[in-house]
Amino acid sequence: MISHSPEETYQFGVNLASRITQGDVIALCGELGAGKTLLARGICRGLGYKDNVTSPSYMRINTYPHTFPIYHADFYLIRSDDEIMELGFAELFNTESIVIIEWAQRFPHLLPESCLWIDIKWHEGRAEMREIAINRK
Repeated sequence: MISHSPEETYQFGVNLASRITQGDVIALCGELGAGKTLLARGICRGLGYKDNVTSPSYMRINTYPHTFPIYHADFYLIRSDDEIMELGFAELFNTESIVIIEWAQRFPHLLPESCLWIDIKWHEGRAEMREIAINRK
């Protein structure tokens, strides 16, 4: 999918939410500024979460209370597997929550096999355009 603007990236997340169910883990990959947080914000809105959705870079994990918990994590500043485990990250994977992880490519071995991977890349030649690819690995 090609996103021509930040609004389209956000709307893509809103639309994608209709295919996400409790227990899903969404791994967002891409360079700095590619639109991972914007996509996560769209997913949360599409799931019905109405409050503020912000980058969890410094908090490591944001929790958005909803009819089910939505966890929004960021691996950007995490240095090791041990640091992730100390955060209790593995405990977030359950059938009742949804987990969205930015910079997931840094620790792919810690994610469930059923994870939904979304790669966001800059589209060559147009700064506002992004290529978004989805797959299960």
